[in-house]
Amino acid sequence: MSTDLTIEILREIRDGISGLRTEFIERLDQTNARLDQTNARLDQTNARLDQTNARLGNVEQGLADLGKFMRQIALDQAKHERFHTHHVEILEEDVKDLKTRVENLEARH
Repeated sequence: MSTDLTIEILREIRDGISGLRTEFIERLDQTNARLDQTNARLDQTNARLDQTNARLGNVEQGLADLGKFMRQIALDQAKHERFHTHHVEILEEDVKDLKTRVENLEARH
């Protein structure tokens, strides 16, 4: 009888281990499926990040180009201001000279 009991206990242990193994494999399959889904979402996220990085690179380049353009405008503006300031000074001197000449002419008459 003890051998029958031992055999019965061993069968229960075997069946329990088999059940645990089946449950473990099922959970492992579920975990793998969730990991596959997570990896797919990560791949999509990485693709969107790559697109975003490319767009940001375009924006960065555009801003750099705009900065160069604005600096050139500022330099050109300063050059034009110097040019006009010099000529305004000459014109002011000419007007002052003409006023003096007109005053002298008016004083003679």
